Amino acid sequence: MALTITTPSGAHEGAAISGGTASKFTIKRIQFDSSYPTGGEALTAGDLGFTAIHAVMIDTETSGYVAQYDYSNEKVEVYEAGADGAALDEVANTTNLSAVYIRVVAFGLA
Repeated sequence: MALTITTPSGAHEGAAISGGTASKFTIKRIQFDSSYPTGGEALTAGDLGFTAIHAVMIDTETSGYVAQYDYSNEKVEVYEAGADGAALDEVANTTNLSAVYIRVVAFGLA
């Protein structure tokens, strides 16, 4: 499936200071869909209006899940606490995350 990417009310994007390169930042609100794929949902530089991504900071809205960006595979992965007491486990394949939203602040090349 796919992520739904919107710009939160009052948020904007603009130039970022990055050693003289044409870099910028953006703030997005992202909603997952009803069938999370193992390994994460694709989120590419182009999805954010960049040609390359420098950094992605993610804050998960009130769902209790934890999200992180996989730079190598250009995906957002979602984790939850497992009953085994170990580190967080990736959400199971096909889990319905359609009520899960994350906020992303990303820096990249324009």
